[in-house]
Amino acid sequence: MKATTFYLNIRRFNALLPLIAILLMAIGLAMGVLYTDTAPPPKSVIPPDQKESASSEVLELSKLDVELDLGPKLVMLKVVIRKKSGSDYSRSAIRNLVFLEDDSPDVKWVFPTQQQELVSVHPLKGSNGVIKGIYVEAVEKVDAVKSSEHKMRSIYLVSPDGTGYKKILTNVDEIISRRNDAKKLRLIYQTENSVRMAQIDMQDFQVTSDRELAKMNDLKK
Repeated sequence: MKATTFYLNIRRFNALLPLIAILLMAIGLAMGVLYTDTAPPPKSVIPPDQKESASSEVLELSKLDVELDLGPKLVMLKVVIRKKSGSDYSRSAIRNLVFLEDDSPDVKWVFPTQQQELVSVHPLKGSNGVIKGIYVEAVEKVDAVKSSEHKMRSIYLVSPDGTGYKKILTNVDEIISRRNDAKKLRLIYQTENSVRMAQIDMQDFQVTSDRELAKMNDLKK
């Protein structure tokens, strides 16, 4: 009797094996779909508030010329405008900067328009190597129509996480000296016939002083 019951249970178990296998396969497929790391859709890189540009101009994202360690998830790229010459495109001015995060669907544009040419982009680091801000010299596009004309610059400081920027100086002919530590940035610059020194707080990007160091007097006729 016991042997008969044993063999009966064996036959029942064997009959259930296909169903168990199908159930395990279904569970495996469900777990695979649940834990598969699907690629997110590409981030939108449509420039904000872009004015109409010539059909011979295109914008592209490129790596910065300087190395910036902004953390494991954040990277900053430059936006370069290319102008068509004949059948080829030649690389031209930097128009903007963008911040990308690998776990965010958004793109952070530093400047709200593409109407500036960035002539200098440099990280400002403390003594421990941590980036406190990003230094940018820019020329307004309307001021750079003719290459023969002198280009007055504006100086910006950008937050290292891309959350904002601040214009700290305008009408700058040339930056003569730039030094910074974790607390302040010191700029010696020339504007027209005056040499000035500005000091900027690196915590809030506020100009704490801006004074004249020397001035070239106009020659009397």
